[in-house]
Amino acid sequence: MSTANVTRPGSVTVVVVLTWISAVLQILIGVMLLVVAAAVAPDVDLTVGRGTVVAIGILVLLVGIVTAAVASRLGKGGNGARILVSVLEVLQVAGALATLFTYGRTGPGSGAIGTIAIAVLILVLLWNRRADAFFTR
Repeated sequence: MSTANVTRPGSVTVVVVLTWISAVLQILIGVMLLVVAAAVAPDVDLTVGRGTVVAIGILVLLVGIVTAAVASRLGKGGNGARILVSVLEVLQVAGALATLFTYGRTGPGSGAIGTIAIAVLILVLLWNRRADAFFTR
């Protein structure tokens, strides 16, 4: 294979954009959880402890930062980032299938089919012929 530059295919760009959107949303949610934990008056009885909300907020914030790093590397043609996103999407499908089989298509399971469809779309976009050429250059 030649070492010429291979332009990033549109399919990969779509996945990069979706990954960046996910990263930004995760960071925003993490920050909001930290703000809520700090803003709630000490005498308010929470279902979970304030420390738990802070821990979850920090965890979500860190996941968002890692997701942003993966999105950046994915856009530059990092094959490791493609594999990581693929593994995460397969886990999404597995979780959605478990939800679907547990709850059916109503209630909590109502979004499972959409989750599966989006994950499969991302996998198809990441592993088509043009994407292969981009990631293996």
